[in-house]
Amino acid sequence: MKAIQRIKYTVMDVQLGCCWRCENPIEKEVPCDVCGEAKYCSEICRFRDQWRHKPQCAEWKPKQCSNPKCCKESGQLKECTACCNAWYCGETCQRQHWKEHKPSCQKCIREIKAAVASLKVNLQNQVMRCPYYIGNALAIDLLNLPGNELCSEDVKSAKTSKQDPLEGSYSILSAGCGNLRNWIHTVASLPNEFKGTLHTVLNDFDPYVQARNVLQLYMMIMYSDDPNIAERITTIWYSLHLSEEDYKFLVDCLRALLGLSADDLNKVTGGALKLLTKIDMIVMRPVWKGWLELECRKGYPNYIDLQEQRKRLLYQYQELEEGQRMYRKGLPSELIPSYDEYDKHGNFIPGVNACSLTYDNPTLTGYLFTQGKDSHVNATPAITRILMSGRFVYCIEYHLMAFSEWDYLKVKKHHYNKSIVVMFHSFISDQIKRTIASIKAGAQHVSIIICNCLNLSAHFNIESYQFDRIFTSNIADFSGTPALLKAMKPLLNRKNKCSTIITQHWNWYFIGPYIDRDDDVFTASCRRLAVFDTHSDDMEMIIRLANPWAMIKECRKDTYQEYYFLQEYFNNMSWFVSYLRAEYLAVNKDSQSTKPPTFQTVKQSEGLQLRDFRRGNSNKVVPFRYRHNARVSVNQCRGMDRMLEWHFA
Repeated sequence: MKAIQRIKYTVMDVQLGCCWRCENPIEKEVPCDVCGEAKYCSEICRFRDQWRHKPQCAEWKPKQCSNPKCCKESGQLKECTACCNAWYCGETCQRQHWKEHKPSCQKCIREIKAAVASLKVNLQNQVMRCPYYIGNALAIDLLNLPGNELCSEDVKSAKTSKQDPLEGSYSILSAGCGNLRNWIHTVASLPNEFKGTLHTVLNDFDPYVQARNVLQLYMMIMYSDDPNIAERITTIWYSLHLSEEDYKFLVDCLRALLGLSADDLNKVTGGALKLLTKIDMIVMRPVWKGWLELECRKGYPNYIDLQEQRKRLLYQYQELEEGQRMYRKGLPSELIPSYDEYDKHGNFIPGVNACSLTYDNPTLTGYLFTQGKDSHVNATPAITRILMSGRFVYCIEYHLMAFSEWDYLKVKKHHYNKSIVVMFHSFISDQIKRTIASIKAGAQHVSIIICNCLNLSAHFNIESYQFDRIFTSNIADFSGTPALLKAMKPLLNRKNKCSTIITQHWNWYFIGPYIDRDDDVFTASCRRLAVFDTHSDDMEMIIRLANPWAMIKECRKDTYQEYYFLQEYFNNMSWFVSYLRAEYLAVNKDSQSTKPPTFQTVKQSEGLQLRDFRRGNSNKVVPFRYRHNARVSVNQCRGMDRMLEWHFA
């Protein structure tokens, strides 16, 4: 097998072999002298990272027996299975300490049980909102071969012992896929030496989102020889206004799609793009037709005026306006002028005068719809009909923009510019160019299916569709992790021991009464306090962080968009573990027990094995979480999102 640089993550988003502070390759390793897991390139970086690393260090360092009469330190201690917050070297110490430990242990159990009732209500009353044409989480590499099949310890577990993993055929299922960012970033991140093929199934309930995905895929495939196609797609993806040339190109593509059947689409794209059911074309066609029928030229009768619609949407949700003001305040100062220009006009085109853009972008329109009892997971065909009959209006939530879904650290490294639009436009266009090159080489095949992700097995021949990676976005927030794993497990490829299901968890800290809203750990800090860049070399700020608790003030409101959490400085691992245990009990309908399951039981849900995120270098595909402060505020990371990986035991 060819030698290749490994891209394997720690529990956070730092690649192995790179400094946990500055991310430069490590020549002379300086490990954390407490846990040994965090690695730095110098004593200076280790010192500067001490407060951000402290919560992880507390979790990974050798445990100390919770019995004060013992205090033995070892990596072999066993946790209290009732609360998961105490550790003992044996039954004797546990019995001796029980009187002191009992109140906190029983309080934890009561809180988990209380959370179960809350979860049962929340999981059935999630809210479905407008189409996510722009995502609210960073694009990730869903395959990451160098961190899995190409890792030295995993080579023997690869698909076949004789086949070079770089020449293999892999399949990805992206359930609740949203837009194309994850697929594009996955393809663009393939090693240059990759000579195999990648088959991707993009699943989403929303026909508007899928119609836009098919439109962009069609552009990539059919116009792959156009030297400017990547830049044009990037512009159409994000810009509120378009030039006459870009608008006419968009119209030509929409008309072409309206004239195709599902079989025709497969033929004209040479098999690179296909619809798994013919009805998918039927439900997407009204979306393309609706976009074509909009009057997009400024000054003409019935002009849609998206800029005015955008302002009205912001006014409707006034809390977002304050959130955007705080977001702007947290940007690097050199990026603010270009951001202000983007915020004023909504244009995502480098170096173009706004007055020269005479058309509005119809693909930024869709429905504005909220239905408390239905979500994008459990919605019925009746809801689909409601959506399809809705008016086409501007529907991009104000906090969603290109800067929220592409990793600022990667963007800045690719092409730094004082214009935030120039910087991101260049990076995204480069990702699309790489993707188009892979399509032209015959390495990419994409299938589209519009359906409830929990019913995918009913649409697939399970023997024919086996996936090496299954990515489920944050659907677990809506369905519960056990139910989601039960639906996805039959589709996971057993022949590849590196096969992985990825679940995201975004809303866990808002669900369940066991989270004390007044506790310092979970109070939102004022944006003016959280705005500092702890990734800088400002020694005064490092000193201030010596007591970060003193910087927090209670200022929680009904909405959280305008606030950021200083979660990187607190160890909330036990809270997340408690949430997963409560969720397991809330979703597991077969269980007659009201006793919270052990975390070991949760880790073996549906016969799968969870990679233990409490043990340092756990995840192999994606980071367990991202560092907010490393990205300043450009990416709007909240510091509480988590990604879990499940595999066959």
